[in-house]
Amino acid sequence: MSVCVLLVSGHVPEPDRTTDATPSYPQQGAAVLPHALTSVLPAGVSPVGARVLYVHAHPDDETVVTGASMAHLARAGAEVTLLTMTRGERGEVIPADLRHLEVGQPGCTDDGTALGDYRVGELHAACAALGVRSQMFAGQNPAVDPSVGLSHGRDRYLDSGMAWGADGRATAAADVSPAALTAAPVEEVSAHIAAAIRTVRPLAVISYDDDGGYGHPDHIRTAQATMRAVELASSAGSQGGGWNVPMVWAIEGEFVASDARPQAVVRADPADLGAKRAALEAHATQVTLPSDPTELSFAFSNGVVQKISGVETFRMVGGTELSAVTEYWSGAGAGVADAGVAGVAGAGSTAADDPHASRQGRDPLEQASIPVTLTVAGVCGLLAGILGTGVHGNILRLGGLALPWGVLLALALVVSVSVWTGATTRRIWAAAVPGVVAYAVAFALAFLRPDSPLIVLGFDSAIGRVGLAWFGGILLATLFSVVVVGRWWRKRRRTVAA
Repeated sequence: MSVCVLLVSGHVPEPDRTTDATPSYPQQGAAVLPHALTSVLPAGVSPVGARVLYVHAHPDDETVVTGASMAHLARAGAEVTLLTMTRGERGEVIPADLRHLEVGQPGCTDDGTALGDYRVGELHAACAALGVRSQMFAGQNPAVDPSVGLSHGRDRYLDSGMAWGADGRATAAADVSPAALTAAPVEEVSAHIAAAIRTVRPLAVISYDDDGGYGHPDHIRTAQATMRAVELASSAGSQGGGWNVPMVWAIEGEFVASDARPQAVVRADPADLGAKRAALEAHATQVTLPSDPTELSFAFSNGVVQKISGVETFRMVGGTELSAVTEYWSGAGAGVADAGVAGVAGAGSTAADDPHASRQGRDPLEQASIPVTLTVAGVCGLLAGILGTGVHGNILRLGGLALPWGVLLALALVVSVSVWTGATTRRIWAAAVPGVVAYAVAFALAFLRPDSPLIVLGFDSAIGRVGLAWFGGILLATLFSVVVVGRWWRKRRRTVAA
């Protein structure tokens, strides 16, 4: 963002620049729909090795509005690439010893190029904190189409600058350089972004919505150019063959209840939030943070304090999977919060093509939380233990043949609930929990009521033998269930990875 603030070790300082209106920024993650998708990747695609391209206007934008999702994806094993359109040459500089770099300040003799070069170092440090695999600038390899070039003759686009409007939103600056991003034709800018897309070949492209979030002209131009670039990238260029992007996401600004586009949410872990805060600290000319590292807030040069959000939401605006995801979204209904990833299995396929994508669109490798797993497994084991003990003693006598159908049914129940629990929670060990609980229930019913036990043990009678079979069978059924779930899970992981 071209508004800037100094990182200090203490409190957020009073701003030394004022505007007629209080700047207004969208609140990240202000509203998450109950059926929001929980990944920006196509359903069935593991984040390990998945390529994601973020397109931002200035250094620090990547951290402020998408730092949590970038860190989250990177920690999950995704290859996160950042394309930055300018170097933030028109940013306001608060540190006294760097004020001479700011355009319009005493000592500044250029168009912000020196400030932009300084901010490149900050950007690299921020990318390291977030786990970004690769960072590139528009107009430089590989984010350049040599057949198009830059119309102003330079090798970079400059920050267009901005002013604050009376409504608290950003508007165009009064003095825009001919080399500024917004001065270049959209088609030209799009060609360079398309070159980056052909090189990276991402499964998801993430940039701004058409309003630029809070109205910054460079954000709006970046959004326009990115959408066009996705179209251009589908055809071959000088950088190589064409690439059809499966999913294109816009960073959600102000929540609009009537917005019918599919929404995705990324919720940061504590480690992701820590990475986002560290990346903000790296932008030392841009952001102020409290000295207390546990305090998750920051401010720009205008002094407006904002929360370091661990919840980032996006709206799907394009990609080859748009129609499939929109179809799912239209029929999703209220759903359950964080139900999973909806959409499709991968590039070029639909949800119906993916045998592992549930109708609700749950990620086939998404595991239930441990508290949920233990609760579900415990309840299943309790029911299996009570019901199994209740029926295990039933024996059908056909002439001289005794058929112990009760214990067979009881053991089938244990196997069923154990395999179901392991498969539903996506945890192999969960398949053992119902059997352990069922065994504990059977033990209690057999030995804690010596005057009227519900299980008779012994070899001298049929009822005693089925009692022994019930006890021993629970252990064998549990072991069998764990093996079945383990083999199924390993096969599932191989299938999804392929």
